Amino acid sequence: MSTQGYDTRLAILEAGKQEFLKYGYEGASLRRIAGEAGVTTGAIYGYFPGKEALFEELTGDAADGLMENYRTMHVDFAGLSPEKQAEALDVISDESIPWMVDYVYDRFDLFKLIFCKSSKEYCDSYLSQLTEIEEASTWKFVEAMKELGHEVMEIDSTIIHILARSFFQQLWEFVAHDVPREKALSYGLVLGTFQHAGWKKIMGL
Repeated sequence: MSTQGYDTRLAILEAGKQEFLKYGYEGASLRRIAGEAGVTTGAIYGYFPGKEALFEELTGDAADGLMENYRTMHVDFAGLSPEKQAEALDVISDESIPWMVDYVYDRFDLFKLIFCKSSKEYCDSYLSQLTEIEEASTWKFVEAMKELGHEVMEIDSTIIHILARSFFQQLWEFVAHDVPREKALSYGLVLGTFQHAGWKKIMGL
């Protein structure tokens, strides 16, 4: 791609980001994006097949990065012995929550797009994928604690889903309400402490 082509592509992406932030995915107009970027609407199609592709180009790397790092975190946790998992529960929230908050806040505009300005289907799908990672990890942890002989409460898939989803709902709230980073970190740790105590009770620890 030529330097001019690269600059044009960047201009379209920046104009697209501002358009999506202002009007949301459904209300965004390629015509307005083109005008802001100083190109024709047809020129946009030379770089992106349509509005969906433009939105995905803006948000995809950020969304995938959070997803993959979160998955890796849980794979690493599951690789510990049951005894080490029980011990790690005391510190994992204090480590993982600041990392997630910082990751999101380092890319705040992009997660504002993902959580608040995308289509409802896009946001729900993304949060569901994150929730599925948490749910699968929770069931493995339940089995590990039973293996150690702890009296784990009888819980079913519905309550596991609700508890797992609530963690990401909190993150969504921080972004939706423009909570400053410092407060989001503080709130996240308080909420993590609250949830941690509940999980220890459920797991018989």
